[in-house]
Amino acid sequence: MHQGTGLQQRRAAQSARRRDLAGSSAGRERRAHRLYGAARSAYQRGRIRHRQCLHRRRPGHRGGDRGELTAASEPHAQIGARSRPYLLLLLSTLFLDLAANLPIGSLPLALTHDRAAPGAIALAMGGGLFASIFGSLPVGAIVDRVGRLATVRAAAVLCGVSMLGLTFAHGALGSGLLMAARGIALMAYMTAEFAYASDIVPRERIVSATSTLGMIGNLSFAIGPAAGVFLWQHGIGREQYAWGALSAALGLVVLFALPGGHDVHSTVRRRIFMRSAWLPAMGFLVGTTLQNGVNNALAVLTFHDRGVANGALIFSAMAFTTFVLRYPAGRLVDLRGPRFVAVPTAVVQALACLLAANAHGWVAVVVAGGLFGLAWAAVVPVGVGLFFERSTSRTRGAAMGAYNLAFSSGAAAGALVAAVAAQFGWGYTAAILVSGVAPLAALPFVLASPERRMRVSERRA
Repeated sequence: MHQGTGLQQRRAAQSARRRDLAGSSAGRERRAHRLYGAARSAYQRGRIRHRQCLHRRRPGHRGGDRGELTAASEPHAQIGARSRPYLLLLLSTLFLDLAANLPIGSLPLALTHDRAAPGAIALAMGGGLFASIFGSLPVGAIVDRVGRLATVRAAAVLCGVSMLGLTFAHGALGSGLLMAARGIALMAYMTAEFAYASDIVPRERIVSATSTLGMIGNLSFAIGPAAGVFLWQHGIGREQYAWGALSAALGLVVLFALPGGHDVHSTVRRRIFMRSAWLPAMGFLVGTTLQNGVNNALAVLTFHDRGVANGALIFSAMAFTTFVLRYPAGRLVDLRGPRFVAVPTAVVQALACLLAANAHGWVAVVVAGGLFGLAWAAVVPVGVGLFFERSTSRTRGAAMGAYNLAFSSGAAAGALVAAVAAQFGWGYTAAILVSGVAPLAALPFVLASPERRMRVSERRA
């Protein structure tokens, strides 16, 4: 009996172990199936997500919609996703700046034809600069609040309307008001444009890439004023501004193709309008842009009186030189910092002002313009670098508003200097020499400001 009972117990224990092993194997198999299914689902979701985002196929693949992604295709797709909106932004800037720069060369001639006083002409040409002084900081806050795309589109509309108005306006008052509207449009466009571009480009190239946008503006500045004078001399007067309105409309069409994924805006009211850390950069920009107001107001008429048929050549030489050197200057700021580049910039601009004050032939005018361009190629990267050091992505609109305030204030002060010099008979020579001293006076404040180079490429708020 005891032997039978022991045998039954051993058989029962063996059966129990077999059942346990069978259950354990089934559990492991079920767990393996679950893990395999989860991994397969994740793999499929990853393929679908990458295919939708990158739209890239394996090189040499010809099989309809069954293309597969490769590791090498992903960086190229990311570069393409960033470069497309950047190129669209460049194209829109070309159309808009070509429109806005026509009056720089021809409007002084038109107002002279209307028998406006020299001082009134200088104030009218500086109308946009004076308006930008009051609008720069609010527009910067608006860019952070409502977004970059809405601002650039509204700016393109305002630019086109102001150019169309110049077609019919006569006299310094009406032209000055329309130039004020044009100036606000350009200021708002630049503020939102730079802020939008700063979230597209790679962080290590943020200064050079954003400041390179100004290359298109320089190219337009090289063509626009001289083209305006050329058209005026060949019998095409104020109707040329209607062509400018059409160019602005084309720029607006391009802006609607920009993707909204890079548009950063805040859901709360922005309270940042100005920071004390931006003041040294603003002082340097005011000093370096003083010559813009003087040249815009008096250069064309002064060189015409000195026997130079097309005084707008100084703008063309400046713009073409800036166009060629802007990107190298931006990369130098990326690598060495804005303070390193600020010193030769101020010195070269002072030399340009000295040469322009004594230029009586077209060769001297072109050389002076080239020196202005050499300095101006670095002014924008230096300014952008100094402001980006002390701002983040969500405050970049406010920073660029302060940046544009400095530009507008400097150029408006230059227009005021030009108006005073014209009114008292001191002329272009005295005004442009004052402009040469200004950047040298502002330079010590930039060099004394604390350096925070890591903040240049910071992208988080």
